[in-house]
Amino acid sequence: MSDRKAAHGDGIGCPLREQVFYAFARFGPAWVRYVKTTVGFGGVSPAGVRLLSALRHHPHPPIMRDLVEDLGTTARAVTGLVDTLEHEGLVRRARHPNDRRATLITLTSKGERVVDRLGREHIERASTLFDALSAQDQADLVRILGLLGDELAARGQAVGHQEPLGHQEPAMRAAPIDHP
Repeated sequence: MSDRKAAHGDGIGCPLREQVFYAFARFGPAWVRYVKTTVGFGGVSPAGVRLLSALRHHPHPPIMRDLVEDLGTTARAVTGLVDTLEHEGLVRRARHPNDRRATLITLTSKGERVVDRLGREHIERASTLFDALSAQDQADLVRILGLLGDELAARGQAVGHQEPLGHQEPAMRAAPIDHP
């Protein structure tokens, strides 16, 4: 290990913004592991939960390309995930009414029920970590993350607005389609 890496690998002795970088670099993967091990997904994979949540938050049934963008992954990964969720009766493919090359993906009634059940449970379990922070620290964290999200958006990196998994304004929901 180089002297520079040894001296700066943990952020100690670095300028403040580099210390913030190292803190984020340590926290991000730990948060993902925490959520995966603490929160039950009711038999649905974490990636499946993300896709179901993305479907819930679309104002209209999305096409596959929309989901690729929303999830920040590849078309192949989304296709495999949709295949699995369709097999489980949680989503349904439908022809796009105006574009024969596009396929709409919608939640089935069963998918809606799964999203509703997992949503509140997911938030309640994962958010217990923030009990370690005072109410003021939590408010500051929300404010700071909002500022950083705005800065990322200004730099061309969209930061999705994520309501709780099971929560959404009724007018924004696409109607569920019953799975045969």
